[in-house]
Amino acid sequence: MTSSPTPDPSTTGRALLAALEALGPTPALAWYSEASRIELSGHVLANWVIKAIGHLHDEVALEHGDTVVLDLAPHWKRLVLALATWSLGGEVALLPRTGAGDPSADDAAAAPPGDGEDPRVVVTDRPDSALADTADEVLAVQGVSLAPRYDGELPPLVRDWLVEVRGSSDRLGVALPAWSGPAPAPSSGGAAPRLLVAGDGLETASRTLGAFLEGGGIVGPAAAVTPERAEVEGVTDRC
Repeated sequence: MTSSPTPDPSTTGRALLAALEALGPTPALAWYSEASRIELSGHVLANWVIKAIGHLHDEVALEHGDTVVLDLAPHWKRLVLALATWSLGGEVALLPRTGAGDPSADDAAAAPPGDGEDPRVVVTDRPDSALADTADEVLAVQGVSLAPRYDGELPPLVRDWLVEVRGSSDRLGVALPAWSGPAPAPSSGGAAPRLLVAGDGLETASRTLGAFLEGGGIVGPAAAVTPERAEVEGVTDRC
């Protein structure tokens, strides 16, 4: 298998969804956390991204160029939200999070990122933070794979993302603009890449996108994956 050409930004979002759908029941993502292994097939991951696109477009009214602040520890849900935002032409701001212990132990949410302007959308597992209080829209996300809803009291006007996104259509009903995320990095060739990633793949987003577009996938977080499990998962490279 030779490396695929980098998609034109005007079609990258559609190409990503098509590549994931082409995987069908083949795993696109394996997530080792919360004392269990969660597997998302290509079809299931594409479905999550499509639902997230529909929710951001229809319910949050995300516009081209709007910034979505992801105040979340690495998780496959964070990856889904980033892919959906870039598909709609939005910008993603990742706040540094350790991913360990109580989310309140991280102080990054005390102030807006970047130029200090109030963010348009904040997605967070701490909806009562100072940063969330400044946003136009706040989406609360429980960083647990099988959580049915946000496990906590929600401040007024804060949306429970998981509850709402499940009600979004399974069909893409949005004309996707030009991709606003990083350019996919093609692999050096060979079998479809299966990358062992440090977190949820957003730390090396270009390579993650390249793996998906070439019919491969990701496994993470690396710290929770033993060498034996990496071999079983068919990992071809680490990033």
